[in-house]
Amino acid sequence: MKLLDLNILEDGRSTGLSVRNGGFLLESAAVCLNSFNHPLEVSFPVFGALKQNYLLRRIKVDELAINSFLDLEEATQFGAMGVAVAIMQDQKNMTVKRSWKGTGFDYWVGESDSDNSFKNRIRLEVSGDLKGTDNEIERRLKEKLEQTKKSDQEKIPAFAIIVEFSNPKSVTGSR
Repeated sequence: MKLLDLNILEDGRSTGLSVRNGGFLLESAAVCLNSFNHPLEVSFPVFGALKQNYLLRRIKVDELAINSFLDLEEATQFGAMGVAVAIMQDQKNMTVKRSWKGTGFDYWVGESDSDNSFKNRIRLEVSGDLKGTDNEIERRLKEKLEQTKKSDQEKIPAFAIIVEFSNPKSVTGSR
């Protein structure tokens, strides 16, 4: 089992996220996992286009963190983004840049060349599920992959990652 330490999200360099943005996503994921009383380290299998059995490490949350994310639906989406970015960094060794509305995906995934220009290599769409069935997660994966067709003119692969928090796991797909 490979360690996936979500603390990487707030180091300010490994994922391409700023310390504050990465910390926000890290805390969101931790609150979601905590809401199901998962331990600080939990088994987290990834299935589909990307495969790995992870030991997912989160941060401990306190009352302030929990109160900051009482809207668990919102926390689920942001937490899923954090977990997905960490998975992509581990699996592809690339960083991310946030995409904008209308593209059909959440993040550009790429690498920086020696001149520090970012080279887009993958489109990444993310969705979170606080407590979903396998059928619901598979249906959402298909929807999210279909959604990425809006930006097919980019001619680079599209990945979708669905993160489930009640029974921690991720289902992934690509096109």
